[in-house]
Amino acid sequence: LQCQYSLLDRRPEHGMAEFCRNHDIKLLCYGTVAGGFLSERYVGVPEPHEPLENRSLTKYKLIIDDFGGWELFQELLNVLSLIAHKHHRESITNVATRWVLDQPQVAAAILGARNAVHLDDNLRVFHRCSFCSGSSFRLDHEDLRAIRNVVLKSTGPQGDTYSLERVKGGKHASIMRYNLNKGS
Repeated sequence: LQCQYSLLDRRPEHGMAEFCRNHDIKLLCYGTVAGGFLSERYVGVPEPHEPLENRSLTKYKLIIDDFGGWELFQELLNVLSLIAHKHHRESITNVATRWVLDQPQVAAAILGARNAVHLDDNLRVFHRCSFCSGSSFRLDHEDLRAIRNVVLKSTGPQGDTYSLERVKGGKHASIMRYNLNKGS
């Protein structure tokens, strides 16, 4: 099942992951790095305002607002940055991706790469390393506790996996394209 899932949008935890577990279904996650918001590029920068560069950034900025706003988002980025630094060659993007990949029922995450630099970084999520017993990059208990301490302050997004997008006329629905096969 393909669904949006990230540190900023944990709606699959509100029933979808359990449903999938009960029916032997795995999750293919998108939005894992929130269109690039979960990266070093946004650490310590002022909050962006409309119009944003593309629909994807507009969509994920709404998720950041629901998460708890730009200040809480910056707190999360700072924690992810500390964790990335602790794990040497990792990035905020890799830490956010690793967190999603480690969630119950998640089989894979869809990651975009605008150029080869992004691709090389994305592949490091799976690199073998000496400090983690030769296995791929893993978050330890200390990392997970630090992330959880920020995430527990979050106010949303609320509801099930698709609840925000189903509200016709709502702020999340306003950027959706519901039926691309309907008329020209």
